[in-house]
Amino acid sequence: MKRNYNIFPIVLAGVLAGTSFWLDHFIRGQGARPDGARRHDPDMIAEGTVQERFDATGRRQYVLKAKRFEHFPDDDSTLVDSPDLAHFGRRDPLYLVAQKSNVLQGGKEVRLIGDVRGRRDASAETQAASFRTEELTVLPDEERAYTDLPIHMTRGNSVMDGVGMELDQVEGTAVIQQVRATLQPKDKQARKP
Repeated sequence: MKRNYNIFPIVLAGVLAGTSFWLDHFIRGQGARPDGARRHDPDMIAEGTVQERFDATGRRQYVLKAKRFEHFPDDDSTLVDSPDLAHFGRRDPLYLVAQKSNVLQGGKEVRLIGDVRGRRDASAETQAASFRTEELTVLPDEERAYTDLPIHMTRGNSVMDGVGMELDQVEGTAVIQQVRATLQPKDKQARKP
């Protein structure tokens, strides 16, 4: 049986030519487009602005104030300098501040970054509460927030330190992992005979 080894170089040349053609076409397609669609440049920059979001019934969900907003059309994200977020859930409002944030998916996700501080004022049913961490992801539509980083939280005179937190604005709960706490009774007068 005679084998024809002369066809191998032809097949190899054909594969290389096809690959070169595909690679050239792919690289040209990925290059700069005249409309700037592939670039991550802001299409809007605003200073000293306020962004509000409302639900389908017209109820205000949150107000986001900032020194500076930069919106990027390629991924519909917004970088925010010195964000000040007030979230109006079904319970008492939650107020959040940070050094910066990234608003993603048209406002469905807000990542607060750098010296993140949150507070909820006291009401007839609850004591004032506050927390501090370095990063917090807020899901405004779901009225939830979470972090995997160390967190310091106070509620009334109680103090809790832990790593990781899940905050549920609807239920009014905060679940902290790896917690170390000093808990004080809500009303010290209730303990007297």
